[in-house]
Amino acid sequence: MKTQKLVKMEFVFAAFLAAVLGFSNAVQAQQSWNATVGGQSADMSRQAVAFLPNEIWIHAGDSITWTFNSGDIHTVTFLTVGQVYPFDETQGCPPITPSGSPFDGSSCVSSADLTLGQTYQVIFPKAGNYEIVCLVHAQMFGVIHVLDPTLPLPYDQTSYDKQAKEQLKALLEDADRHQHHAEHQHSIADMFSAKASSHTKSVTAGVGEISATAGGQQSFSLVRFINGTVTIHAGDTVEWTNLDPEIGHTITFGTVPQDIIDPSCSPNCVVSTDPDGALHATITSTQQNVHSGLIAALLEDVPGFPQGPVAPPTRFRITFTTPGTYPYVCAFHDNLGMDGEVIVLP
Repeated sequence: MKTQKLVKMEFVFAAFLAAVLGFSNAVQAQQSWNATVGGQSADMSRQAVAFLPNEIWIHAGDSITWTFNSGDIHTVTFLTVGQVYPFDETQGCPPITPSGSPFDGSSCVSSADLTLGQTYQVIFPKAGNYEIVCLVHAQMFGVIHVLDPTLPLPYDQTSYDKQAKEQLKALLEDADRHQHHAEHQHSIADMFSAKASSHTKSVTAGVGEISATAGGQQSFSLVRFINGTVTIHAGDTVEWTNLDPEIGHTITFGTVPQDIIDPSCSPNCVVSTDPDGALHATITSTQQNVHSGLIAALLEDVPGFPQGPVAPPTRFRITFTTPGTYPYVCAFHDNLGMDGEVIVLP
């Protein structure tokens, strides 16, 4: 016990010293993070079937401990790419691994069916983008982005706690969440900006919601770029994210290519992939053609089929180096008026 207290005091002092030296935004490697699984109203009639938050950025070597906050059962499960997604939790991994197990993508890790007050920890020794799923609820999933320790992280534990609280509240109240989304995405765009500043912007490429009748599912989609006209400075980065669970979109500058699904960038322009899986291009001229390809929310897993990688791309980032006005459209829905504009100042 004394050793644990001493280690904790040393960690707190180190964090304080880093803040004094001006590195308060850097998150140390080998850190333990906390998240939650599920949530419910006081009478248990409303259930949040979700990982909260459902997207987390950490460093290789870090761990995450999930606390279960619902009377309904859930699992914390990481399957390997190509592994058949099981029809139920009894066919999992195979089906239980101990809390504190490491996951590096080579062999699956899964908790038992857990409920209110129980916890489960996973250690992530290797950089990569890993999907987290619940074997009880196929529509419940998220992503853990494990970055190299030399890279910055967009959020600290306080930010994740805030996101989890906001997401839980929105789910239990059946409220829209895109108002809070832009605030959180700003931090991620800053992390991958060539020149992080208060002018870095985030745009939501559509929002949607799925509902159901006894005969099937239905959905609503807002086919618009929310806050799609943005003003930044040369060197800043804009990030587009799709929040529609059903409909894909593109972010297309210049001529719409024949192949709408795959990204493209010309002339003398390349679409690369950031460490968290987002696509990233750099525009140096208003004459360049830049196309994101299909940008969609992470797809739901299907029991009985092999687990795929974290795909398709869910974010598109562009760094603008030259002042000018850059109009863009969604190549799928430009006929419906889905367009926007980036104004780049010196």
